[in-house]
Amino acid sequence: MSEEHFIVIGNGPAGHHAAATLRLEAPGARITLISKEPHGCYRPHLLPMWISGSIKEEALYVCPVEEYKNMAVKLRSGQKVVALNPGRKELVLDHKEVLRFSGLIIAVGGKPRIPEPLLIFKDVLFTLKTLEDARVWREQIHQVDSVLMMGGDLTSLAVTKALLGLGKKVTFMVNEEAFWPLRWSLSLFEEMSHRLRQKGVEVLADQRVKGITRKGERDCEVQVGRQTVRCGMIGAFFGLTPDVRFLAGSGLRLDRGILVDEYLNTGFKGVYATGDCAQIYHPALRDYWVSVGHDNAVELGRTAALNLVGNTVKAEAAGKCIFEAQGIKINTSWWTEF
Repeated sequence: MSEEHFIVIGNGPAGHHAAATLRLEAPGARITLISKEPHGCYRPHLLPMWISGSIKEEALYVCPVEEYKNMAVKLRSGQKVVALNPGRKELVLDHKEVLRFSGLIIAVGGKPRIPEPLLIFKDVLFTLKTLEDARVWREQIHQVDSVLMMGGDLTSLAVTKALLGLGKKVTFMVNEEAFWPLRWSLSLFEEMSHRLRQKGVEVLADQRVKGITRKGERDCEVQVGRQTVRCGMIGAFFGLTPDVRFLAGSGLRLDRGILVDEYLNTGFKGVYATGDCAQIYHPALRDYWVSVGHDNAVELGRTAALNLVGNTVKAEAAGKCIFEAQGIKINTSWWTEF
């Protein structure tokens, strides 16, 4: 019998813990972990703290690059999967290499979402998802005095807290589309606005961005409704969209993310999806739900790995913890106190 070869795509919290669980559950298998990023697994929810200087970079890492050898996991960093044939159990990397697998876990996470009306301003908007994004923030933030925050997702509050800690002036354009994964409501908007104002943040009620003009290398003029805001940086925080475009034509069922059953199986034997990129079927609800938050990602990564090696563990989400937003069922395990 040929050696089992398990591949995990993505080295975020879900992917890393999937690979670590596979190593424990299948000690004789070959395990490959493919990551677009050039480093080991880190904790993305701590990036705002690193930007502010309140923690050192070493504190971000769950597993530095050198540790993967000790885990007997082959880390292929800085590489990207561009195509998948789940029936033939093959995937293609961006340099045309074809890898065969006996089992696959897709844990590619999401990428920052920019609403269509703002795409024309994309070049002057700063997002925060990766360590590379955080390096840009860390470099730029010390050269400006003020920041305009657009959106209102959970990460935006952590970044705002970090900016205030650095003594920066923060103006916040709260946008109802960005409250993901929370339900939009007037009371939520008012509560968030009140908390922001208590901390000295100016909150803009108008959400219509009419134009953005550069006045210098680190100076922008933003027309929001009838108001003009001058700032050194503009942060865009409108939630994430699953990074699954490379799966078009693969045969996997795609909606907001990859549709999987309650065991995280995609419908193809030995092919699972987990974390932010998965939409998970909930038998009691007879509908799909998505998971948000670091702790959920860790547990879902472990669940996918356990099922890949022959277990039957359901992805748990209590019905009372799931709510609907924009037509999508959501389970969230965390909220950032501001």
